[in-house]
Amino acid sequence: MEIKEYLKKQAEYINGKIREYIPEGIPEKLFDAMAYSLTAGGKRLRPVLILESAKAVGFEKIEDIVDIAVASEFIHTYSLIHDDLPAMDDDELRRGKPTCHIVYGEAIAILAGDGLQSYAFELISSNKKVPPDKLVRVINLLAHGTGIYGMVGGQAADILHEKENAFDDIQFIHTHKTAKFIQSCCQIGGVLGNGAQEEIEALGRYGLYIGLAFQIQDDILDEIGDEKKLGKKTKKDREKNKLTYPAVYGLEKSRQMAREYVENAVEQIKILKSPDVLINIARYIIDREV
Repeated sequence: MEIKEYLKKQAEYINGKIREYIPEGIPEKLFDAMAYSLTAGGKRLRPVLILESAKAVGFEKIEDIVDIAVASEFIHTYSLIHDDLPAMDDDELRRGKPTCHIVYGEAIAILAGDGLQSYAFELISSNKKVPPDKLVRVINLLAHGTGIYGMVGGQAADILHEKENAFDDIQFIHTHKTAKFIQSCCQIGGVLGNGAQEEIEALGRYGLYIGLAFQIQDDILDEIGDEKKLGKKTKKDREKNKLTYPAVYGLEKSRQMAREYVENAVEQIKILKSPDVLINIARYIIDREV
């Protein structure tokens, strides 16, 4: 099976599990906003990376850890809801649909994001199949990769550049805004899969490299991508004074850098028991059109 079709199949599997884990017993409009954003589609790359990283170190009991994979998508969705807000990127479309705050209002959108973030950690800590010490390590990795030392810190730096021209380190922004979260998902898969420390570290390096390649491809697609395929406006990064790889290095140099990151990523995981799917994911990341 080609990697594109395999990832589509895995995304469908994750989508089914997401529906199982959407929390209930909360105010109806809050539930609707959370469910609307969670089921709007997407590549489900982060949960897939958790599962595939676990498989790559020899783990087979995927049903035991799928709730943790789903939790990573809850956090990703929270970040997208907040990114789209008027105070942040001020976007009206996400995956071809009106963004959460356009449909439900800013207050509920903010609370939907907050709820998804906190519930993700509740979901992880409720897992009964993984030993508590490993759950603590997973929570630490995820919090680090998505908090002030990862995604949140990178988003802050991005906004400081966009709105104040006060931060112009593109490597810092993209490493923290995108790559650290992806890195943490790969490390989490290694931990959950009972990988050796050197395997978990290799997965971390792999995740960082593919995270940077992923962001470069996103930047390229914003410049030359198909709006219908992407489900959102293109060229908005340039309009908003975003610091992107094409803006700094040009398109061709950006493509070259993405290819180099992918090849570096591939080298890191050759020590794993079953690295083939992760290798194919790395190469697909810079070939994708969405």
